[in-house]
Amino acid sequence: MSKDTFHAALEEGKVCKFKNTKEGIEEFMTTIETIFPIQSTKIGVEATGAYHLLFAVTLTEHSWPVAVINPLESHKIISQGLRTVKTDKLDAEKIRQMVAMGKGYIFTDTAEVLALKALVVERQALVKMRKMTKQRITVHQLKEQATGLKLHDSLTSVLKVLSQEIKTMESAMAGYEIETQKLLRSIPGVGCATAAVLVAFIGDVNRFSTPEKLVAYIGLDSRVFQSGTSIKGKGYISKRGNSYLRQILFNAAFIARQYNPDLKAYHEKKMREGKHYFTALCAVERKLIHLIYAVWKRGTPYEAR
Repeated sequence: MSKDTFHAALEEGKVCKFKNTKEGIEEFMTTIETIFPIQSTKIGVEATGAYHLLFAVTLTEHSWPVAVINPLESHKIISQGLRTVKTDKLDAEKIRQMVAMGKGYIFTDTAEVLALKALVVERQALVKMRKMTKQRITVHQLKEQATGLKLHDSLTSVLKVLSQEIKTMESAMAGYEIETQKLLRSIPGVGCATAAVLVAFIGDVNRFSTPEKLVAYIGLDSRVFQSGTSIKGKGYISKRGNSYLRQILFNAAFIARQYNPDLKAYHEKKMREGKHYFTALCAVERKLIHLIYAVWKRGTPYEAR
């Protein structure tokens, strides 16, 4: 997928190019309808920022199952082999092979989830800008101290605007998937921003059959290097999922282990076992995800035991 076009591997050795527009996607659907039955066909697409969204939404509306593939996974497959040449045609064929292997997750995002995701991403960008602005204000103040002069300050007003825009964005975020966000906020540690990010980047929790699969999707599952019967090195998290989702859940775990007695006891247990503070908190984060999964799947608010 690219901004203007996309390549589709319809059959082995047959790759066609279409425009990444409504008309181009309709042409693609007209083409495949003559070759593949909807009931037994899965369309694979690599997640490419916003470029694949129109394609995924349009095909889903026409009952075509769309499997969205993590770019990290596709990169591993595409980079295998002796060939170093990378083309859109070859990439399309590799993605077709990945779909046949069962890779990817079914696209289920609704219009509300997509709108919420857009707001979450924009808020994230504003928060980064605010952080950078605060740093520049600090530098500005240090220069004033060093020179003993009052310098022109254009950043304080920028900081106020950014802070106000972030509040406005957060108010808008709360207006989507209202009941689900309210349900998730019943969990200690899950605030307004965290609930919105969870709904935006997870979408439909029912596409995960177990909490372990949700943990793996987020990228908090453990990985070790193993060869035969030997295991080399320490375990580490895979980091395959959305980094911002992991970050905000880490912050939620920090709060949750203070107010949830079970998570507090679990964190203390890990510390007694000699775990590093951040390793123990990462374990709490995984526990919190299990709790989020249970509440979301059950559809009833969290109740302390």
